[in-house]
Amino acid sequence: MRSNLRCGGVIMVALGAALLLSACGFHLRGSVQLPPVLKEVYLQSNSPFKGITPVLRDQLLSAGAKVVEQAEDATAVIHILNERSERRVLSVGSTGRASEYELYEEVTFSVNDPEGKELLKPQTLSLTRDLVFYEAGLLGKVEEAEQLRKKMLRTLSRQIITRIQVGMGR
Repeated sequence: MRSNLRCGGVIMVALGAALLLSACGFHLRGSVQLPPVLKEVYLQSNSPFKGITPVLRDQLLSAGAKVVEQAEDATAVIHILNERSERRVLSVGSTGRASEYELYEEVTFSVNDPEGKELLKPQTLSLTRDLVFYEAGLLGKVEEAEQLRKKMLRTLSRQIITRIQVGMGR
């Protein structure tokens, strides 16, 4: 009898927590509710196989969108209008070599329907991250910089999807 009460109490607490989390809009990172217009998407970019385009394609596919090969087959066209990637020196060590860098990623995008009607005006998103650079670990730091850039592109692609969700309504 006592274990049934305890089990019932645990279930009630779990249900209450789930209800509170859903009421405040909480959702797991990476779980995305796409607006209906993004169910079939065409990605238009000057560099479809590098930069943010393949990362955005993967994010859309994992969210349940179908990425089509022709703009005419899509319900929406995401245009990657501009993409910029930079590395700037922030500080120089006693040897005169850079000891700290700033990585910068920027993307400008818009969303149109297949006929060219603007659904979401051009928007620019950017991220910066600092990277401390030691000469002793040169190879490791080059790899770390590349991993950080990939992480920044994933973050930007999630931000693009979020902007589209907010701008076009869920």
